[in-house]
Amino acid sequence: MMKFNVKMLSVTLGLFTSHAFAHTVYENARIYTVNDRQPTASVLVVEQGKIVYVGGNDGAKPFKATATELVDLEGKTVLPGFIESHAHPATVAVMEAGDFVYVDGAATLPQILSQLKAYLAAHPKANYLLAQGFNVASLALPQGALPTAADLDTVSESVPIVVYDSGMHAGWVNSAALNVARVDANTPDPIPGKHYFERDNKGNPTGFMHESAMHNVVDAQKFNAVENVAEKLQPILKTYHSLGFTAITDVGDTFSTTVAAIARLNEQGKLKVYYQRGYFYDAAKSTEQNIASLKALREKYHQGNLSMNLYKLFMDGTIEMDSGAMYQPYPNGNVVEPFLSQQQINDNVAAALKAGFSVHVHAIGDKAQQSILDAFAANKKINPQLARVIAHNQVFEPQGVQKFAAMKDNLFLQTTPNWAVMYEKDETKTKIGQDAYHHQFLLGQAAREGVAVTFGSDYPANTFDAVNPFSQIYHAIKRGQPNAGYLPPTEAVMTFSQSLQAYTINGAKQLGISDITGSLEKGKNADFIIVDTDIGSVGLEKLKDTKVLATYFKGEKVY
Repeated sequence: MMKFNVKMLSVTLGLFTSHAFAHTVYENARIYTVNDRQPTASVLVVEQGKIVYVGGNDGAKPFKATATELVDLEGKTVLPGFIESHAHPATVAVMEAGDFVYVDGAATLPQILSQLKAYLAAHPKANYLLAQGFNVASLALPQGALPTAADLDTVSESVPIVVYDSGMHAGWVNSAALNVARVDANTPDPIPGKHYFERDNKGNPTGFMHESAMHNVVDAQKFNAVENVAEKLQPILKTYHSLGFTAITDVGDTFSTTVAAIARLNEQGKLKVYYQRGYFYDAAKSTEQNIASLKALREKYHQGNLSMNLYKLFMDGTIEMDSGAMYQPYPNGNVVEPFLSQQQINDNVAAALKAGFSVHVHAIGDKAQQSILDAFAANKKINPQLARVIAHNQVFEPQGVQKFAAMKDNLFLQTTPNWAVMYEKDETKTKIGQDAYHHQFLLGQAAREGVAVTFGSDYPANTFDAVNPFSQIYHAIKRGQPNAGYLPPTEAVMTFSQSLQAYTINGAKQLGISDITGSLEKGKNADFIIVDTDIGSVGLEKLKDTKVLATYFKGEKVY
């Protein structure tokens, strides 16, 4: 780790005339403030966890004269702390609470079974096994076929095994895991046809399941305990610090342990990041019951660095699992409608906003995006200061960019730039058709209309490399180059400035904390990072390799 030239100054209380508290001066820096009124600076002064000065050397002289500490950054670059706008860190903690294996998305079924057998052979004391990463299209199964519990039973009949797909919207388990979760022919589907168990002709679950049906089975496994999840979450947050993050939107999950685990770290003073936690809409409850559940969580846990103020809805699944809500039928003839009717989504949005919650909605397909855009438009006058967020936005409906622009004052386009890399272009084009294929992830078009775009990784429904902001910024810019291996159109390119805003001030606005963080300005909290690259002048290929040297949260060095 980089060591800076630090001078500790001996001072007496008599020296503190105009500046009564101990303060630290960071000088000789290239500071990108993400503040349009003052884009750059060379000196940052921190006092009691807040920024009291950001500017040039002349204005910093009074602070230098009475500084407790002078830090010479020797030309290093300073940025606001990054903000992860959509991820599931507590879900990662659940996964790591047991024995975990990452499965290559290109692996066939025999390869996956072989990998799991090898893991258990090398770890004979494993009492359970969780894996994640497969893609159905890569399993080399007959058209329309899905893996079953019988397949995983060949790995082990006694050790519960659960395997998520790459997007964590589906998966399959062995018979032992079904038994632990007490799932059988009499177990109802959470949402028939949308969140459900695949069944044989006798109604018995085959072992493959979709959405919350899968999450519920994982939740029942014995490794999923609050103490285990809290223990695993702390090092995960340290990893986020190492990548420059000072704020995270954990959009939630259906696990029964995660909120309590996050709250435990908060109570212990170990949650050194602004942590916004989402509540998943439960289809088994009425709208009123769901809102009451989130109100109860807010009353119990909303304090310190933990915010319980986000209502999470799902409009659809994924293109990969043929569950993204699209206007055009899938090749198998299926027409997928949004998970909620227009009236249901309108009612949920209205109720959440009236209760003082921001609304964050998963939308992959064009029909899903259209439905939630219309719901937000219908409720635009309810608590307009609250964030409305549409996450992912893979396929834009025909008027999508224009609808975003019409509500740009409080509507956020959240997405993940590396998903525009053409990993599965042929399969995707076949599934969604030529027109929709050319309307994916229209980030640049929206940004140029003044829409607030925010970036996030969606990890672990993405690779770990995708968590790195510099990698995502690289992809957002690189997409503008013809024949660079990205989805069309090249007009979806983002500029460097737009991409940096997507990870800083726009993210802060999405979380409702732009008054205290997201840019380096006097009066805001001292949330900043020091990096090894002058990001304003370095070439694009080197930009993606930028390393974080130090991360500060409220003035405290956390990495």
